[in-house]
Amino acid sequence: MEKNTLEQLYCLILERKEHPREDSYTCSLFASGKDEILKKFGEEAVEVIIAAKGQGMRRIIEELSDLCYHTLVLMACEGIWPEDIYRELHRRSKGRETP
Repeated sequence: MEKNTLEQLYCLILERKEHPREDSYTCSLFASGKDEILKKFGEEAVEVIIAAKGQGMRRIIEELSDLCYHTLVLMACEGIWPEDIYRELHRRSKGRETP
């Protein structure tokens, strides 16, 4: 089974965490520490809100993509796997009807 794009990106982020490269933005985030990762996550969340307030669909997609990337970096920093999120979402959806 082929991994989806988010899982592939997560694996690349883990690779950068384990094997740092000087030319990698991801590596620079890990090197800067958790506070910097959290700061970037917060900045991206705010940019999503601003984009959704009238900058158009393309800009919203770009900012949501940035937020997804920074979410995956935070997850890798904390040792959280995509499967952990999938399980939690599944747990929350039990007993609910799908639209």
